[in-house]
Amino acid sequence: MNRDQQRAVGLVELLVAVALLGILISTALPAFARFQESKRHESARDLLASHILKTRANAITQGRTYKLCGSSDGESCDGSWGSYWLIARAGNEPTIVTKQAAPTKNICRVGFGGDSIRFHPNGTSWTSNGTIFICNSNGPHQLLTLNRQGRLRVGTGHNSRCC
Repeated sequence: MNRDQQRAVGLVELLVAVALLGILISTALPAFARFQESKRHESARDLLASHILKTRANAITQGRTYKLCGSSDGESCDGSWGSYWLIARAGNEPTIVTKQAAPTKNICRVGFGGDSIRFHPNGTSWTSNGTIFICNSNGPHQLLTLNRQGRLRVGTGHNSRCC
């Protein structure tokens, strides 16, 4: 067997490859973490949008006033949107229809008035336009804008008054 004909990876080449791989991974991990956080907030935005639309649909199909509100204990509306979201039939004795644990605590509202989003039986909201922000620590915030007619717009934004 001729040793000059055999080829192998030397220790120096192996160390260079491992060092390059380490540099590549160290630059990719923060970007991946930002990507994960962004997708988590998009998911929370989409879940909240579906609850807003479900509340509006309940008001229209049932012919009664319904509201979506934030709750810290999951039992009563208190405006704390970071813990639970409740869909309730409005009135003197509100009846909770659906309870959802909030997937993120970084939620704030601008507009709407009161501690909830209410819909008339015809699908319109009770007050003027409002926006819900899902705050992101490293980039654009996810937002939901609801107008008085009950139409919902989903998007992203960089500036907010509450994030």
